[in-house]
Amino acid sequence: TSLAFNTPFLTTDPDGNFYLSKGAPVNPGGRGFMKIVPHHGTILKVAKDGSSIEAIATGLRAPNGIGVSASGVFTSGDNEGTFMPRCRLNWFTAPGFYAGVKDTAHRSPAPEQPDLPLCWMPMEVDNSSGGQVWVTGAGWRDLDGRLLHLSYGTCSTYLVLPETVDGQIQGGVVRLPANFSSSCMRGRFGPDGQLYVVGLQGWQTSAAREGGFHRVRRTAAPLSVPTALRTCDKGVYLTFTEALDPETAEDPDSYGVEVWNYLYSPNYGSPELSVLQPDRKVEQGKPNRDALRVSAAKLSPDGRTVFLAIDGMRPVHQMKVGWNVDTKAGATWQGELHNSIHKLAADPGFPTER
Repeated sequence: TSLAFNTPFLTTDPDGNFYLSKGAPVNPGGRGFMKIVPHHGTILKVAKDGSSIEAIATGLRAPNGIGVSASGVFTSGDNEGTFMPRCRLNWFTAPGFYAGVKDTAHRSPAPEQPDLPLCWMPMEVDNSSGGQVWVTGAGWRDLDGRLLHLSYGTCSTYLVLPETVDGQIQGGVVRLPANFSSSCMRGRFGPDGQLYVVGLQGWQTSAAREGGFHRVRRTAAPLSVPTALRTCDKGVYLTFTEALDPETAEDPDSYGVEVWNYLYSPNYGSPELSVLQPDRKVEQGKPNRDALRVSAAKLSPDGRTVFLAIDGMRPVHQMKVGWNVDTKAGATWQGELHNSIHKLAADPGFPTER
């Protein structure tokens, strides 16, 4: 059966303009850069008739794929390296954002600090980012309009869990239960409402095969990962698609929380930095994470959202939240998400039931 895609394979906005990214000229080995020209390390907008080209985001290192939403949100990943402590997920809502790499800031002076990503991602989550794709159509009914992030390095697809605090975007990612024989670089939703992903095997990746073209179908089974995340000064809210069993969901021992920071510098990547003991040093590549105590867990009236009261909540570059809970239907759900906290709001309480 032939399958004709009605979405251009180049990234476009609703007006038909094209978008592409141009990476920085990374030196062999990955450290530092060769000669920089005006469009290196940018996301570019090309008029639909080809009459003009405009850099709408600068300061990128190696954005392997981008995404554009119907509302005009631009996204990209970026790969660990010079001025890039770890892979990050960028979320741009207006032109001119600076994404961290001073060599490709294309402004003078270059800012001393990068703008903040939606989230950072540790190596085990994404060591080399692919692109992003917005869910469209009825095939993925409960995720329509949501953003997915693809990982070339770990051959994974992640659901993005955004939140906005005082105008600042932040959030995290959680891996969807789909396995791929090759890397995940570009995704598109077809007219059948299902996700199609292509990738290849080249530099650092866990891909088993040189290339792959995959279809990911949404089944009738409930999605076994959180679909919403909300942080606050008292803890974390996780919202699932099914009601949870109170016995396991309200047991603090069903959860684990770790936090750590990164160092922004011209060096390649960053060691993990302890939040609670900042003078504690470890070898780069070794974990340096602090556990935060989950003092209580409470379910919402509908049983789908659990609030984790966490001692020592604070802004951090990286947080990891793990869970091992049962649903009311008797299934066991285990998993973890990784998020960044730039700002903390006051405790909002449970979301209003619909």
